[in-house]
Amino acid sequence: MRTRSDDLPIWETMKTYKLVTLLAFAASFSASLDGYQISLNGGIISNKGFIKQFAPAGTKVIAGKYVSAWGGIQSAGQTVGQVFLQFATDKYGRKPALLILWVILVASIFTESFATTWQHWLVAKLFSGMGVGMLQATMPVYLSEIAPTQLKGFLINAYSFWFVIGQLFGNVALNRLNAKDPLDFRTPIYTQWAMIGVMLIIFLLIPETPWWLAGQEKLKKAAKVLLRYNGHIENYNVDEVIGVMTATIEEERYTAKRDSQEGFWAVFEGQNLIRFLIAAWPKITQQFVGLSVFNTFATYFFQAAGNKNPFLVTVILSCVQILSMIATSTLTDRLGRRPLTVYPYAVTVVSVLALGIVGCFDYSKPDTSSLLVFFACLATFSTTGASAIGYAYAAEIPQQRLRARTAGWALAFSNLIAIMFSFCTPLMINGTAKWSVKTGFFFAGTGFVSVVVAWFILPEVSRRTPAEIDEMFEKKINPRKFKKYVTDVQIQTDHLYKKEEEAGAA
Repeated sequence: MRTRSDDLPIWETMKTYKLVTLLAFAASFSASLDGYQISLNGGIISNKGFIKQFAPAGTKVIAGKYVSAWGGIQSAGQTVGQVFLQFATDKYGRKPALLILWVILVASIFTESFATTWQHWLVAKLFSGMGVGMLQATMPVYLSEIAPTQLKGFLINAYSFWFVIGQLFGNVALNRLNAKDPLDFRTPIYTQWAMIGVMLIIFLLIPETPWWLAGQEKLKKAAKVLLRYNGHIENYNVDEVIGVMTATIEEERYTAKRDSQEGFWAVFEGQNLIRFLIAAWPKITQQFVGLSVFNTFATYFFQAAGNKNPFLVTVILSCVQILSMIATSTLTDRLGRRPLTVYPYAVTVVSVLALGIVGCFDYSKPDTSSLLVFFACLATFSTTGASAIGYAYAAEIPQQRLRARTAGWALAFSNLIAIMFSFCTPLMINGTAKWSVKTGFFFAGTGFVSVVVAWFILPEVSRRTPAEIDEMFEKKINPRKFKKYVTDVQIQTDHLYKKEEEAGAA
């Protein structure tokens, strides 16, 4: 269950499927609001105007308990969104699910725009988390289902690329306002209305995915979508593509019925449970290596560490993220998912360990303060790319019939860890623990364990079709041997094409 086009070189595939590539980039633009929201949540709490509005008079740094509550409720909202939207995603389609999450994001921006108390901001962060979580669980699945096999990693990473662009916009906006009008915190909130407007236009224009339509036996509609974007390609055989989709889906249904793995809990049964854990682990690892320190609460971290311009540091970190995404996007389909996940996370562990060591000295001095920024940049560079590939794992590892549900649960499970650290990290940095920069020691320990687990369980699935991935899990191939394993799908496809070539020559 593999087509001729699945064997094209990467660059040739990009030129051939240029309309699909443009479609994926347009769809993934929505992640810029995702990144902007996350950046705003972590950075605006250090804005003087925000502190004046939402904290008691005379407060210079918002108390950790409030920051924990806002961060925790946003992560909780993400989990709720990722768990519950999957039902609409499966039943009504990927496109209706995108429109549902758009409404939730509108609610979050509306609440932020008129918030005047910390409780109002708490409600805004709940809606924000739900919308962001829904988008995180749905867009990578959408991209994986419209992308050619050789470009899935690249196009799914387009989501993360726009995410870090959004984070940069948020950090730049906060940095400029801090310099121009330190008491103005509303303007960055209002700018989200323009972004949400563009998002609606994109969501209305993009098509439903052919894979979902094929799964609902709407084959004529699936063929129509494929021909609209690929019909210009010479020798494009839409019947062959539809045949691969239907054969893959039918085989999965047969296996599920045979093994009694149907219904709501199928995600957590048999090999599907293994696939769920693998799909979730890269995003879980990002939490254990300290994402909340050098990303979510970066401004708060450097403010507590005594940095004179924490907003500028976050702008630097956002630029580092963009460089990381450019490198990751161009290499993920060439080098593979596994090496670009495991090794960068190992670098992050070393980086947060170094942060902890620096914390043992006087980090208020210029030299040691520069070291903090350097190791934060290194951790950000390595984690950004690995975390982005986590979305590819969440979207590619599950069976097609369970793709939306598994991705939703996988990301939700990661966010359960994030909820814990959203509450704990601010308290570690500036709460009763008073660990400050030494918080790096904690995440070095948890990160080391999670990276070791990742080494053993993460397979290589780049340039593999859904049918091939299904086969390797069905045969219980060691995940570390996926890369070099020759599947029956490959053998049968090569044999079929060879017979066709011989018949053509005769």
